[in-house]
Amino acid sequence: MSNIFRKIFNENNLIIIIPAIFVVLVITGFMIYGFRTPSRSEVLTTETLIETQRQLETEMYYNYESGVYNEDAPYFIINPYEIAPLTALLMFDSEVTESFRLVVKGKTEEADFEYISTLKTFHEIPIYGLYLGANTIEVFRYDLDAKTDIELVYSNSFTISHPEDEAMLPAATNIETTYEYFGDDLMLLTSAVANSYTAAYDYNGDIRWYSNVPLGFSPDFLENGHLIIGSDRIVSDPYYSISLYEMDLTGKIYKEYYLPGGYHHDLVELESGNLLVLSNDFDGTVEDIVVELDRTTGDIIKTWDIGDYIPMFEGPTEMWTADDWFHNNSIDYDVTTDSIILSGRHQDAVISIGYTSNVLNWILGDPDNWEDSSFSDKFFTPVGENFEWQYAQHGAIVLPNGNIFLFDNGNNKSKDSATYVDASDSYSRAVIYDINTETMEITQVYEYGKELGSEFYSPYISNVAYYDENYYMIHSGGISSSSTDGPLNVPAPLYDGEGIVTMKSITVEIENDVVVFELEVPTNFYRAVRIDPYNNSSIFELAIPEVLGSQNKTPIYTESFENSLTIFKNVPVKYELNLEKQTDRFIIEGIFNRYDDIYLILQNETEEIVYYIPTSRTAYTAMCTSVYQDDYRFLTFYINEEGVSGTYSVYININTHKYDTYQEVEFK
Repeated sequence: MSNIFRKIFNENNLIIIIPAIFVVLVITGFMIYGFRTPSRSEVLTTETLIETQRQLETEMYYNYESGVYNEDAPYFIINPYEIAPLTALLMFDSEVTESFRLVVKGKTEEADFEYISTLKTFHEIPIYGLYLGANTIEVFRYDLDAKTDIELVYSNSFTISHPEDEAMLPAATNIETTYEYFGDDLMLLTSAVANSYTAAYDYNGDIRWYSNVPLGFSPDFLENGHLIIGSDRIVSDPYYSISLYEMDLTGKIYKEYYLPGGYHHDLVELESGNLLVLSNDFDGTVEDIVVELDRTTGDIIKTWDIGDYIPMFEGPTEMWTADDWFHNNSIDYDVTTDSIILSGRHQDAVISIGYTSNVLNWILGDPDNWEDSSFSDKFFTPVGENFEWQYAQHGAIVLPNGNIFLFDNGNNKSKDSATYVDASDSYSRAVIYDINTETMEITQVYEYGKELGSEFYSPYISNVAYYDENYYMIHSGGISSSSTDGPLNVPAPLYDGEGIVTMKSITVEIENDVVVFELEVPTNFYRAVRIDPYNNSSIFELAIPEVLGSQNKTPIYTESFENSLTIFKNVPVKYELNLEKQTDRFIIEGIFNRYDDIYLILQNETEEIVYYIPTSRTAYTAMCTSVYQDDYRFLTFYINEEGVSGTYSVYININTHKYDTYQEVEFK
């Protein structure tokens, strides 16, 4: 045997045998592991805020009813709806109908918040104005007639931890006001960039409220005291919310309104209670649709397409693109003239459309680059001294006397590229125009900000608010500069230079030409709204949230496409593909080249459903935020459940290569 062993394993044979053994082992390994079909798993299911809140409220009822809660030992929960960490909720029964006074202790006595409940036996008391860190609350039995405390019945001291990423809540770098002026109000700033939460600051500059979910765009308070704001879920890149939330400051959502074209930038409540909402139809263009939302049913009962009133190719600015030609960023309703006032950033134009008449009333803006003479009678003629047109404006509103108040961002300060003004020499301002629609003349009657130069220059976002005659709020929210290029003439998210970008927002209130409030925060914020937490949003009740309206049905792809006959087992890691299922839709996310051809395929034993996933060939650089890094983008695609039912295996076809995700999704 030893001789045979030597013959087999002599030096020459080893040269042949060892590689052969290696090949056999490799093939065996592939047969055992590489060729084995991975098991198919179910797509991860996540809850929407509505579903989460239904469960939380059910738990609140259970915890409340399973114990005996009274004023001495109430049911107490911090951040009851998990999206407003500096809020809490007290619930208890009293033996007789009576009132209680809640005190949220401030860092100074002036900074105390208080709330007095109405006479009843079941008490639901929302708590606002807590701090990150130490807090104390006190509850007194209260005599409503005498307006005095009877006795202290409950007190509680507790600590609220900072979020893991404290940078998401930037501290105020400057606050100049007094308690005598600002009182218990808060300045609510809504986030504009990914590295900050929507937050509210008190007269000391302390954060007393914030939301840890990305609520969208303009916050408005409705006549019923509720807040209305874009939801945390988007229907299309880069920032179009699928719905609106009607909620209070505890974070409790009372209604969710779906919008087929999504929501962006702004809305306004009509006297009927219905909402005029900025939306889209995604039929080649964006941000050029207005809809009226029925608050009772959630139905869209009227639609205005801005392209029906003004031509998209007239008056273009540097930011103009064929996709985002108007870029509607604000809406107001003028009850006196029954008109809708819209702000088109990419045409430097504010326009008025008759709500009932459906006609274009006027265009406020520089008429340069408007070649169609049929619109010449719609423009105003400037009169008086020191007049300047607005450029890339935001937040246009109608004042009680019919004047137009807006934030003039001031981009380029010209529609002629030969006379563009550099950012370092530019400025933003609040401006009021007196318009005469009979003579079609316009006069500038107020401005603030020009004297501050580039320090107040915001090339995007921002807003104004009217409190009373000669009493205004002005928010310059997009101030940005680069360590190499100085003040920026583009939104901070679009800057592609090498310098380090710093951002800030400055919010001022001016009464009779005196600055009585100034807040500076070191990041960009979309809008500012002054709120009184207990007056704006004191209405609170336990109630099952309603979901109204409908989503836009995702179109099924019916044309033929190149589909690989070979099914590749694993989606390449570079795409970072992620699949997610929510109650009402299926979500696909990934990083793709904008020139990729992508199809989603749902397949089971009886059918195959194909969806085309669009990747725009343009980079949307005209929008307020970029969706591309070079030629790549983080893309999100949604499938509405309407018309789809059953369990499907999920495949994705990228540039004719068909990949099996080895996941399955169920539509009910």
